[in-house]
Amino acid sequence: MRKNFRVIQINGFRGIIVALGILACLIAGFIVFPGLVAMSIWNFISAKTLLIPPLGIIQGTLLWGIVVVSYMILKKRHVIVSFKPPTELSDDELDEVMERIKMETAARMMTDVIAKSRMEKKPTILDVHSSEDENKEEIGASNKNIDN
Repeated sequence: MRKNFRVIQINGFRGIIVALGILACLIAGFIVFPGLVAMSIWNFISAKTLLIPPLGIIQGTLLWGIVVVSYMILKKRHVIVSFKPPTELSDDELDEVMERIKMETAARMMTDVIAKSRMEKKPTILDVHSSEDENKEEIGASNKNIDN
């Protein structure tokens, strides 16, 4: 198991707002700003040569994407996304996982037994009404016997 495994937890509306702010800053810093720079360079060349049309911000962002993808293709050594088989667990980690599975299974079995025993003891709504009717009938029959 990884000892330094960290989980990002977002709590409430404030956490969502902060996460959206971080996402907006990442998009602005790594996509839009370089796209703006690519657009400015393209438009500078366009104004000097008059051979190519000027670009807008969307086209500049697409140009930046083309530059990044081209660089990744040409530099074949480092690929950001790769699929590798999972690394095997050591014997200690495997034993730890098996112990956790056994504990969780035992706990689940205990909760099932407790839930079943509670269901057996607790009468259903229909049983409560029928037992009340039977009690009323018995009281009515005993009252009739007393009256006679």
